[in-house]
Amino acid sequence: MSDPLTESELRQRAVSLLARRDHARRELETKLRNKVGEHPALGAVMDWCEEHGFIDDRRFAGFFVRSRIDRGQGPLRIRQELQQRAVASELIEQALAEAEVDWFALAREVRARRFRQCPQDQKEKAKQLRFLQGRGFDAEQSFAALDSRPDE
Repeated sequence: MSDPLTESELRQRAVSLLARRDHARRELETKLRNKVGEHPALGAVMDWCEEHGFIDDRRFAGFFVRSRIDRGQGPLRIRQELQQRAVASELIEQALAEAEVDWFALAREVRARRFRQCPQDQKEKAKQLRFLQGRGFDAEQSFAALDSRPDE
Protein backbone atom coordinates (compact mmCIF):
# COMPACT_ATOMS: atom_id res chain seq x y z
CA MET A 1 0.00 0.00 0.00
CA SER A 2 1.32 3.46 -0.89
CA ASP A 3 1.95 6.18 1.65
CA PRO A 4 -0.80 8.73 2.07
CA LEU A 5 -0.33 12.06 0.32
CA THR A 6 1.09 14.94 2.31
CA GLU A 7 -0.61 18.32 2.26
CA SER A 8 2.23 19.63 0.10
CA GLU A 9 1.72 16.86 -2.47
CA LEU A 10 -2.00 17.56 -2.50
CA ARG A 11 -1.27 21.25 -3.16
CA GLN A 12 0.98 20.22 -6.06
CA ARG A 13 -1.83 18.14 -7.55
CA ALA A 14 -4.25 21.04 -7.21
CA VAL A 15 -1.83 23.46 -8.88
CA SER A 16 -1.16 20.92 -11.62
CA LEU A 17 -4.87 20.70 -12.41
CA LEU A 18 -5.16 24.48 -12.37
CA ALA A 19 -2.20 24.82 -14.72
CA ARG A 20 -4.22 23.07 -17.42
CA ARG A 21 -7.30 25.31 -17.06
CA ASP A 22 -9.20 27.44 -14.58
CA HIS A 23 -11.61 25.61 -12.26
CA ALA A 24 -14.41 26.62 -9.92
CA ARG A 25 -13.69 25.82 -6.28
CA ARG A 26 -16.16 22.96 -5.98
CA GLU A 27 -15.15 21.53 -9.34
CA LEU A 28 -11.48 21.37 -8.29
CA GLU A 29 -12.39 19.95 -4.91
CA THR A 30 -14.45 17.20 -6.58
CA LYS A 31 -11.62 16.32 -8.98
CA LEU A 32 -9.12 16.08 -6.16
CA ARG A 33 -11.50 14.02 -4.03
CA ASN A 34 -12.00 11.61 -6.96
CA LYS A 35 -8.23 11.23 -7.38
CA VAL A 36 -7.13 10.92 -3.76
CA GLY A 37 -10.31 10.11 -1.83
CA GLU A 38 -11.25 11.81 1.41
CA HIS A 39 -8.13 13.61 2.57
CA PRO A 40 -7.99 15.45 5.90
CA ALA A 41 -6.09 18.37 4.34
CA LEU A 42 -8.40 18.85 1.34
CA GLY A 43 -10.26 21.80 2.88
CA ALA A 44 -7.01 23.48 3.88
CA VAL A 45 -5.57 23.00 0.39
CA MET A 46 -8.69 24.52 -1.19
CA ASP A 47 -8.48 27.51 1.18
CA TRP A 48 -4.78 27.87 0.35
CA CYS A 49 -5.56 27.88 -3.39
CA GLU A 50 -8.20 30.54 -2.86
CA GLU A 51 -5.96 32.71 -0.65
CA HIS A 52 -3.22 32.66 -3.27
CA GLY A 53 -5.61 33.50 -6.09
CA PHE A 54 -5.29 30.16 -7.86
CA ILE A 55 -9.05 29.67 -7.73
CA ASP A 56 -11.58 32.47 -7.94
CA ASP A 57 -15.18 31.58 -8.80
CA ARG A 58 -15.92 35.14 -9.98
CA ARG A 59 -13.01 35.07 -12.43
CA PHE A 60 -13.87 31.52 -13.49
CA ALA A 61 -17.50 32.46 -14.21
CA GLY A 62 -16.41 35.44 -16.33
CA PHE A 63 -13.99 33.40 -18.42
CA PHE A 64 -16.48 30.56 -18.74
CA VAL A 65 -19.28 32.85 -19.95
CA ARG A 66 -17.01 34.50 -22.53
CA SER A 67 -15.74 31.14 -23.85
CA ARG A 68 -19.28 29.77 -24.21
CA ILE A 69 -20.48 32.91 -25.98
CA ASP A 70 -17.57 32.48 -28.41
CA ARG A 71 -18.85 28.93 -29.03
CA GLY A 72 -22.31 30.28 -29.82
CA GLN A 73 -24.09 29.11 -26.70
CA GLY A 74 -27.05 30.90 -25.16
CA PRO A 75 -27.64 32.10 -21.61
CA LEU A 76 -29.76 29.14 -20.49
CA ARG A 77 -27.10 26.59 -21.34
CA ILE A 78 -24.29 28.70 -19.90
CA ARG A 79 -26.22 29.19 -16.66
CA GLN A 80 -26.93 25.45 -16.41
CA GLU A 81 -23.29 24.48 -16.98
CA LEU A 82 -22.10 26.93 -14.33
CA GLN A 83 -24.69 25.61 -11.89
CA GLN A 84 -23.38 22.09 -12.54
CA ARG A 85 -19.93 23.37 -11.58
CA ALA A 86 -21.44 24.69 -8.31
CA VAL A 87 -20.79 28.36 -9.03
CA ALA A 88 -22.97 30.61 -6.86
CA SER A 89 -26.10 31.96 -8.58
CA GLU A 90 -25.20 35.59 -7.94
CA LEU A 91 -21.79 35.08 -9.58
CA ILE A 92 -23.47 33.44 -12.58
CA GLU A 93 -25.93 36.30 -13.01
CA GLN A 94 -23.17 38.88 -12.58
CA ALA A 95 -20.96 37.18 -15.19
CA LEU A 96 -23.85 36.96 -17.67
CA ALA A 97 -24.71 40.64 -17.13
CA GLU A 98 -21.08 41.75 -17.47
CA ALA A 99 -20.73 39.86 -20.76
CA GLU A 100 -22.73 42.65 -22.44
CA VAL A 101 -23.86 40.43 -25.28
CA ASP A 102 -26.92 40.84 -27.46
CA TRP A 103 -28.41 37.37 -27.08
CA PHE A 104 -30.86 37.99 -29.93
CA ALA A 105 -28.03 38.91 -32.32
CA LEU A 106 -25.99 35.91 -31.17
CA ALA A 107 -28.96 33.59 -31.77
CA ARG A 108 -29.39 35.04 -35.30
CA GLU A 109 -25.68 34.62 -35.99
CA VAL A 110 -25.60 31.02 -34.71
CA ARG A 111 -28.69 30.10 -36.75
CA ALA A 112 -27.25 31.72 -39.89
CA ARG A 113 -23.94 29.86 -39.49
CA ARG A 114 -25.64 26.50 -39.04
CA PHE A 115 -28.45 26.90 -41.57
CA ARG A 116 -27.78 28.75 -44.80
CA GLN A 117 -31.38 29.82 -45.36
CA CYS A 118 -34.46 30.76 -43.38
CA PRO A 119 -36.90 27.93 -42.68
CA GLN A 120 -39.22 27.30 -45.62
CA ASP A 121 -41.79 25.09 -43.86
CA GLN A 122 -42.92 24.06 -40.38
CA LYS A 123 -40.67 21.00 -40.31
CA GLU A 124 -37.56 23.07 -41.05
CA LYS A 125 -38.66 25.77 -38.60
CA ALA A 126 -39.08 23.14 -35.86
CA LYS A 127 -35.62 21.73 -36.64
CA GLN A 128 -33.96 25.14 -36.39
CA LEU A 129 -35.92 25.97 -33.24
CA ARG A 130 -34.75 22.73 -31.56
CA PHE A 131 -31.18 23.54 -32.58
CA LEU A 132 -31.32 27.03 -31.04
CA GLN A 133 -32.97 25.84 -27.85
CA GLY A 134 -30.40 23.07 -27.57
CA ARG A 135 -27.74 25.75 -27.77
CA GLY A 136 -29.32 27.44 -24.76
CA PHE A 137 -31.37 30.26 -26.25
CA ASP A 138 -34.78 30.92 -24.75
CA ALA A 139 -37.99 30.80 -26.80
CA GLU A 140 -38.10 34.56 -27.42
CA GLN A 141 -34.50 34.67 -28.68
CA SER A 142 -35.01 31.55 -30.79
CA PHE A 143 -38.21 32.75 -32.47
CA ALA A 144 -36.66 36.16 -33.14
CA ALA A 145 -33.71 34.45 -34.84
CA LEU A 146 -36.04 32.32 -36.96
CA ASP A 147 -38.11 35.31 -38.02
CA SER A 148 -35.10 37.38 -39.11
CA ARG A 149 -33.94 37.53 -42.67
CA PRO A 150 -30.32 36.56 -43.46
CA ASP A 151 -29.38 40.18 -44.30
CA GLU A 152 -30.36 41.49 -40.83
